[in-house]
Amino acid sequence: MRHVYGVANRKGGQGKSTTVSTVARLCALYGARVLVIDLAQPGTTTSSLRDIWPDREHSDLSSAMMSFHLLPPGSAPAPELALAALEAVALPVELASQPSWSGGSIHVLPWDEMQSDAAAHFLSERVLEGFIAALAPQIDLTFIDFPAEGGPLMTNALIASDHIIVPLIPETPALEGLEAMLRLLTRVRASGHPINLAGILLTRCDQKNKRVFEIVQTIRQSGEVEGEPLGRRLYPYAVRQTEFYEQAFRYGEPIWERTQDFAQWAAYVLLAEQILRESGLERLTRTRRGPALMPPETRIFDISVLLPANSEVMLGDFEKTHATLRA
Repeated sequence: MRHVYGVANRKGGQGKSTTVSTVARLCALYGARVLVIDLAQPGTTTSSLRDIWPDREHSDLSSAMMSFHLLPPGSAPAPELALAALEAVALPVELASQPSWSGGSIHVLPWDEMQSDAAAHFLSERVLEGFIAALAPQIDLTFIDFPAEGGPLMTNALIASDHIIVPLIPETPALEGLEAMLRLLTRVRASGHPINLAGILLTRCDQKNKRVFEIVQTIRQSGEVEGEPLGRRLYPYAVRQTEFYEQAFRYGEPIWERTQDFAQWAAYVLLAEQILRESGLERLTRTRRGPALMPPETRIFDISVLLPANSEVMLGDFEKTHATLRA
């Protein structure tokens, strides 16, 4: 069974790349074999992994994609042909493993500036799906950093994905990006592809900002939108507003290399564990280690608590309240 998570929002600057790179690192830390596909200009996810990038040459994903530009609509590349096309450009790039990963790994199909141009020549919407299927025997989880713009590349990303995570900054304009994404999912499902909204992740949240809680209320009271019960799709944990993510991306390293405060990335630990469980990899979540080894006093930004003064709770209390997250 495939476990392909697209991280998408039709509005830029919502934390897609931060989410992909941080969760990919954490899933590898737990022991998962992870594939990252970077389709988002200007390749922030790719550059954010510089600290573990190997010193070897590779060519472009767009070159491999162009091998199948004449593939008929509705057809996916045969696995052996997809593998051959990837091998010809020395992809995916296997990142430098770390001892704490316990058998986990990260492989990357990196962004290049010709991806959108290559996809514009496609007849088939299943080229990317074919690449993922060909790599499936050596991969447990796939994360796709979606392009912000529409077109054939976006269509290929949607058809290749089983689940969509929507990062969302708690601002009113960002809701328009969420609504546009939901309309896209409706059209994809209508075409026969069973894609689902895995969850909405609030990012860049400040406990002192009342707007966070107004956005939470708006989402919860919206009922069903495009067939999705949005209130139930809202993850109860939120990513904090912090300058450390920007610093980490500038130097191409994880946030835990910039600060020792577990609370800064705790939401991503909880998200990584939830994804692993949903993907049948629950056994990997039984032992936290390294940056995932959060002490009991780690403060979690709990958006299920609508009073700002009570929104920071200790990890142990949060997990008791939301016991199903670790069920």
